[in-house]
Amino acid sequence: MESLGQVLSGQNRILLRLIRGSSPHSVTELEKTSGPKKSNLSRTLKTLSNYGIVDLIREKGAVRPVVKATEFKVELSL
Repeated sequence: MESLGQVLSGQNRILLRLIRGSSPHSVTELEKTSGPKKSNLSRTLKTLSNYGIVDLIREKGAVRPVVKATEFKVELSL
């Protein structure tokens, strides 16, 4: 599993803003505006989903990404 720092990298935060702002109907639609290939995008979205940051909703033969978490609070104790 990736570290939270990697999951919330600058590139992934840009992707989350794009999803939130454009509300794509599918990963294919998101691919057209985001840049990364669908396979890489799907892998990133799956990781974000595993962390509870994105929901991947299956509809009509497509997967629609929806941003679920928009704020993060990290507490560390030593």
